[in-house]
Amino acid sequence: MNTDLKNFLQPIAQAVAATLFVVFTVTFFSVPYVLQQHPGDIQLPSQQADLGHMT
Repeated sequence: MNTDLKNFLQPIAQAVAATLFVVFTVTFFSVPYVLQQHPGDIQLPSQQADLGHMT
């Protein structure tokens, strides 16, 4: 690989990797908080399970 190209792409790749790390970290902590449970947990039916026809 050309040295100039490597010197150009390396800081861009590092900035993209750092940004993705921050986004994934925030998502990892905020999704379970918003769902109030772990995403892999079994969801129990809600108490308002009175299903009816919409007509």
